[in-house]
Amino acid sequence: MAKLRLTIYAATAFGGIVWPWYCIYQFIQETEALGLTDPLEIVDLFSQGVWANASAGFIAADLTLVLIAAFAFIIAEALRLKMKYWYLYFVATFGISFAFSFGLFMFNRERSLMRSSNKSV
Repeated sequence: MAKLRLTIYAATAFGGIVWPWYCIYQFIQETEALGLTDPLEIVDLFSQGVWANASAGFIAADLTLVLIAAFAFIIAEALRLKMKYWYLYFVATFGISFAFSFGLFMFNRERSLMRSSNKSV
């Protein structure tokens, strides 16, 4: 069962790079089609899209709250399991994607739990 969880977490982390960044790539293509070249205008357009309507706002609000809860979980679990470099998951969240960083954290957490259970046997 642990190997299945590892596979799911690894797939989530991989998908967390590919799918969100494919969407970013599409967004960049759209901005180029609009003739936008100023990075500040592009970031502004992206931020407006996050809250463009009620359904987008729902997803943004929901993800924000899940992100806060996940950060609390990551800190608590990483300290409890004495995981190294746990703060890099926060960097990865904002530099790559939350799906990547949380999938990677869960993968490493599972590996840490497997190691500790093997030591106690």
